[in-house]
Amino acid sequence: MNKQSLKAITIALSLALVTVNCSNSSNDDDNTPTNQQPPATTQYFHPPTWIQGTWGVTNGTTSNKLYRFTSDDVVTITGTSELSLTGTIKAHPYGGSVDETVNTTTQYNFTVKYNMSPTTQNFEFRKISATQIQWKSYGTWFDLVKM
Repeated sequence: MNKQSLKAITIALSLALVTVNCSNSSNDDDNTPTNQQPPATTQYFHPPTWIQGTWGVTNGTTSNKLYRFTSDDVVTITGTSELSLTGTIKAHPYGGSVDETVNTTTQYNFTVKYNMSPTTQNFEFRKISATQIQWKSYGTWFDLVKM
């Protein structure tokens, strides 16, 4: 093969690569999304319907809301502050996970684990009636009423 032929082949291959690269990059420059799916959202919690609502304690004269359960979240309430556990997991630098260890018609237990952290939160709730549940904290069961 002579120098002239080798030079022609090299030029032809170079032009072919430029053409392929240009045709691929033109698709990348197109700002119109095609067949893109919305970002997936993780549902960490699946509270049973019997526990959905706001729960707290009352002594007849004062009431304190402690928990609010929705169809896809658990919110802790302290005074006038509310803290979504889903929001807490998402705000953690490394995320986290929820293990719903028991989710039945009378019991709802779950553990929240934060990635790259030793922090783990355990929650236990059991149904007494449509308007009363119990919450286990540090080995003791406390009565909560629907508010």
